[in-house]
Amino acid sequence: MTSEGVDGKSPVYKERLWPSLGMWVFAFIMTASLGIAYGRAYGSDLGIVVGISTSLAVALGIVVNTPLIQVDELNFRADRARLPLQYVGQIKQLDNVQSRRARSTDANSNAYFQLRGGIKNSVIIEVTDPEDPHPYWQVSTRRPAELIAALVTVKNQ
Repeated sequence: MTSEGVDGKSPVYKERLWPSLGMWVFAFIMTASLGIAYGRAYGSDLGIVVGISTSLAVALGIVVNTPLIQVDELNFRADRARLPLQYVGQIKQLDNVQSRRARSTDANSNAYFQLRGGIKNSVIIEVTDPEDPHPYWQVSTRRPAELIAALVTVKNQ
């Protein structure tokens, strides 16, 4: 039974990799600056409209593009990519230093990465599917122990 492209019905772990508070503040400052620039050049009414509309558009873009990490009875999902649980191999939790090395100097160029700046921990999941070009996935997570526990529990059922 293949489960590629289909989510299971019973998620046992879900995590959104929301941007840090600093990213939200940066986005607001940039869109407010755009509104101020338009307001100075074309009048305050247009500046307010541009500032509010760009702030809303950027916030919507951030929310829509925030990746979902999920484990269900069929797959391990990292954003749009799905790995059927039957192909989940060894799992390794990485701390901040290990995560940084694993995504830079020690990285395999064929690996699948779902990384989010500002999230220090990550997990490496070995891919055992011989047809898959990715030897492993490296995924950022704020709750690595819970993610690993969910993967191990569901895989062993």
